[in-house]
Amino acid sequence: MTTDPGLRLGVTLHSFTNEYCSFVWSFEDLMRIAGLLGGGVEIVGPAHHRGFPFVTDEFESQFKSSVDRNGLTPTAYGSYADPFRLPDRDLTGDELVEYTIPQLQGAKKLGFPIVRLQHFTAEVIDRLLPWADKLDLILGWELHVPMTINSDRTQQLLELVRKYDTPRLGLIPDAGIFARSVSQGHLAIGRDAGVPEELIGIVVDAWNRELTLEEALAAVGNPAHDSPITTWVGFVWDTFGHSDPAELTELLPHVVHVHGKFFHIENGDEPDLRYRELVHVLHQGGYAGWISSEYEGDAPDSFEIVSAHQTMIRRHEAEVARS
Repeated sequence: MTTDPGLRLGVTLHSFTNEYCSFVWSFEDLMRIAGLLGGGVEIVGPAHHRGFPFVTDEFESQFKSSVDRNGLTPTAYGSYADPFRLPDRDLTGDELVEYTIPQLQGAKKLGFPIVRLQHFTAEVIDRLLPWADKLDLILGWELHVPMTINSDRTQQLLELVRKYDTPRLGLIPDAGIFARSVSQGHLAIGRDAGVPEELIGIVVDAWNRELTLEEALAAVGNPAHDSPITTWVGFVWDTFGHSDPAELTELLPHVVHVHGKFFHIENGDEPDLRYRELVHVLHQGGYAGWISSEYEGDAPDSFEIVSAHQTMIRRHEAEVARS
């Protein structure tokens, strides 16, 4: 069961993308700010170190020194499969394995115990698990929208996790799959792209009725493939999922890490994601892993909003403990 101090909270440096990509904060700034939040730190391979998919000795030294100075714990390394990176064809299984192995080695080099995998690696997982054994790593497939809990692909991954039945392989749910509504920020993105207000209302209604992407596009008149309307509707359907947090209970023994995705904090809560229910499931189920706050938005201060997100989780945890 969960013991004091409760759920372990950290942050992925992806949360600070706005400041990082605009050169407001350096990588060292990101690590220092993660240290102010306390707890764990997660990085995304291609975003946060040069030489990807390899980790250089120079970055290893820089990262480990910063971890020590800022009192951080490495939690999860975000690997990428990139199966479509070639212009004329997809990667073969051999090429996918060849691309992934140095990422596993790099995660080990940096001191990460867990590597986030994309679902594209499922077809070669039998060739990656021996490397997980060799490097003493845990591999976790991320469940990111549109891969909600009951989606066909998630069920395929779950079948593989159960088939191999090893602590080296598990799942990493992203909180975006537990949505109650489409955020106002994402509706604003549609307006900025020129989507008419009438169509935005139709899309919101289609999402609320849990229509498929194809059905939603049909509802707005099947716009051209390269239309900004098509792009925006696809963006919404790839961001907000309809899973019930209660559905996570059955999967919890296989959950090795959690991505605490969020888009906004209003009056102390994430208005569009079902966090109270999610925290209840994790707390009551005795989840002992990390939750990485993962902010995606345009707040003027990413540190402030991530801090608010962690405060929200702690409040929900305390509410569940009292109930």
